[in-house]
Amino acid sequence: MTIHRWTGVAFAFLLLSAPALSAVTTIAIPANDDAIILPEGSPLHFRKFGPEHAVEFDGAIELSGTWYYGDNQINDTDAADPTVYFVPDKASFARLPRFKLRGQPGSIYLTNENDLLKAVASKELRAKAEKKGGKYLSGHIDIWVDKFEAGIECDAPFFNAHFLRVAHPPQRVALGGMPEEGC
Repeated sequence: MTIHRWTGVAFAFLLLSAPALSAVTTIAIPANDDAIILPEGSPLHFRKFGPEHAVEFDGAIELSGTWYYGDNQINDTDAADPTVYFVPDKASFARLPRFKLRGQPGSIYLTNENDLLKAVASKELRAKAEKKGGKYLSGHIDIWVDKFEAGIECDAPFFNAHFLRVAHPPQRVALGGMPEEGC
């Protein structure tokens, strides 16, 4: 074979054996200038558009990250209930959908947050975190979620998910501060 044929064969081999890094599913959001990009191999699959054009997914996914429980960050009254924030780690974020223009939100709202709290923290610890302006109860955890939803509200992206179960028990649960998060 000539050098040109070997070069062509080598180039074709590289193309066929290279991982498809850009193979993603793109879901255009109706009445919006943005789209959802779902990474290849994600266990999440487009189900339908929900209220306000939120994208609903089928499938369950295991996520690793840090959970926080305490004062609602956007609380503007003394009577607001404490909130759970789940902040996925980088590896989990890489497997989640992202918005083409708006990126990813910093945390996931769990639609049944009390189920997570009961699984990871005693009633006494939860009471300490429920004081307004107090510390947050937190810990690193691996969880399974389903009924994943991605949408845009007030021009900002959001993620919602339904907590299924703890994948591995948390190593440590402690009171501490919540990391600063921009608006």
